Amino acid sequence: MTRCVPLSVEDVPALLALERSCFGGQAFNDTQLRQLLSARYGVAIGIWEDSLLLGAALLEVLVPESELHSLAVLPGKRRQGLGAVLLKSALSVARRRGATEMFLEVRRSNQAAIVLYERAGFASLSVRRGYYSHPREDALVMQKRLARPSPGPIGTEVTSP
Repeated sequence: MTRCVPLSVEDVPALLALERSCFGGQAFNDTQLRQLLSARYGVAIGIWEDSLLLGAALLEVLVPESELHSLAVLPGKRRQGLGAVLLKSALSVARRRGATEMFLEVRRSNQAAIVLYERAGFASLSVRRGYYSHPREDALVMQKRLARPSPGPIGTEVTSP
């Protein structure tokens, strides 16, 4: 069974290799990955096969929102359901941490990813013109509601009797 596990700063070399194989010059760099993994709101989960990182999801959870920054699966391991497993796990982590929605950006030409996100319940919100470089391309901004917002104004405390 394919299982996602938390990743830590010690996993940065494997994450760097995965990111570069999937995104080339658009990949996160060492410093960015270390900052994300060191931040209390940063989350990285991955799927390993022996000592090889097959896929990973990088996200931030700043309640009530969360943002999926990267969903990467090694090119030779795609179309085996790993992306769907990673996405489901990322959504679950965001929910458990209290997020009520998740956002992401995806290249308009990345139809495989768009289909994956739509199947998971994401909807298109807007387009960011020229968001990506190498090559220059628009990003589709997508959003998924994870839970209903809690009742009451922000800052309202609810206590049990």
